[in-house]
Amino acid sequence: MSNLYACDMKPEEIAAYIGAAAWLPQIASWIYRRVVRPTVRIVPNQYAEAGFTSLGPICNLRMAILVDNKDVVIDGMEMVLRHQDGDSRALRWAGLGETFSEITDAAGNKQVVGRDQSPIAIKVGTQSLLEKFVRFQEPRYHEGDRPLIQALVGHFNYLKQSKPDTYVAETLASKELFSLLEARRKAFWWKPGRYDIEVRLSSPQKFNVASGKFRFDLTASDVQLLEKNISTMEAELRNIVSSNLPDFQAQPVNWNWANVDVLPANDA
Repeated sequence: MSNLYACDMKPEEIAAYIGAAAWLPQIASWIYRRVVRPTVRIVPNQYAEAGFTSLGPICNLRMAILVDNKDVVIDGMEMVLRHQDGDSRALRWAGLGETFSEITDAAGNKQVVGRDQSPIAIKVGTQSLLEKFVRFQEPRYHEGDRPLIQALVGHFNYLKQSKPDTYVAETLASKELFSLLEARRKAFWWKPGRYDIEVRLSSPQKFNVASGKFRFDLTASDVQLLEKNISTMEAELRNIVSSNLPDFQAQPVNWNWANVDVLPANDA
């Protein structure tokens, strides 16, 4: 019966069925792209840098980002640090570094070719992994630091116009400079112990994350080393203000960093 019916079909009906069948792969592809979510995996470098500078608390981490199923656009990256005592801090990506090549000459000198960029969005494809050096900073620090800097700059400009002979000395002794340094000193929150890391991603697409949790430990020596940067911050700020004096010799500014081992979150 079915064969007889097929033989009785008109040519235009057969053509319609063939045309519909031709669309099936395309429809299946549309459904796949709409239903299947990309799965993102983060593979961190074995070391990270914990720091504290005039930019506030910092954690730098080189990582590889891989995605399965389909490409994904990442438009935000956050690092949540939870200390073993329960204290939690949120840092957000503030810079991205990428290395294209590294050349070593006969004398052993290395020349690295790369680039730095401000993070807006990155695209991760399924055909290759993306490797980035991500600099994380604390937004809350910058929100509090920005108005204090503006107040200091405004006071400096006022003194420069009204007291051109003493404006540098008076700026260095001003409450505006003291307030900025005091706020930065209080913003130091690194402490010895275990920090659990959770890297959170955001995207205009729906996606899954296969990994993104790690940990590192800060020793008491690490924290003491980073605390020395508080006096370095003051030296840097005084250098900037005093650079308006003729023949001023700036103090050296060298930041200390704590290089820590990045371990899986479940590594006891």
